[in-house]
Amino acid sequence: MSAAVSAVGIILSLLAFDVVGRVQSRLDRPDEGIEPHLWKWLVPVVVCAYVLLVESRTLASVGWRVDGPVAFAAQVVVGLGTMVGSSVLTAPLRARLDGGDELAEGLGSFADLSIPERLFVAETAGVTEEVPYRGYVIERGAELTGRPLLAAGLSTAAFLYAHVGETWTVGAAVQMLQPAVVLVAVYLWTHSLPVVIAVHTLNDAVGLLLADRYADEHPEAAT
Repeated sequence: MSAAVSAVGIILSLLAFDVVGRVQSRLDRPDEGIEPHLWKWLVPVVVCAYVLLVESRTLASVGWRVDGPVAFAAQVVVGLGTMVGSSVLTAPLRARLDGGDELAEGLGSFADLSIPERLFVAETAGVTEEVPYRGYVIERGAELTGRPLLAAGLSTAAFLYAHVGETWTVGAAVQMLQPAVVLVAVYLWTHSLPVVIAVHTLNDAVGLLLADRYADEHPEAAT
């Protein structure tokens, strides 16, 4: 496979969410509720299709693999434990960034969704963000440069940039650096998309299930 094909795939992965968002806007589709999250599933579909049809490689080449059910469960537990532990340790620092309330306000904006809808949003984030950012960009970036940490840095920067928008502010995106770094570390450790998808989904699910509390603390977020 040529370096050019991988480079195009990386660009595709990095720009996919922006392109999907522009298509939504051009079609005048709703930007609230569940529909915007349904559109996000186009991203992993396109990336996986690119791997299979253009690169003629297996999805295992971008992390679709596990070391077995026991290893999978153990890796998810370690990853989630690291996510929670590092969150507690960095909470004072994150609270000082941009007033410390912007991430909570963003979570509060999901309070109008039902519990099943919030869980769907969490699963959507886990799958649609991990496939392009952790799976494709890190694997192909490491192949192209021989420097996995450089690829991981690009992945993290793109991941944070993609979260700046109507729901998340710049301050909220900065506060997401801690979970983003943990997810990168877990991926570099396991090279398993199912593991980081599970960790990402479970972490997001906890925050989204607490959306009502965040909305009560920041009523302007739910309006």
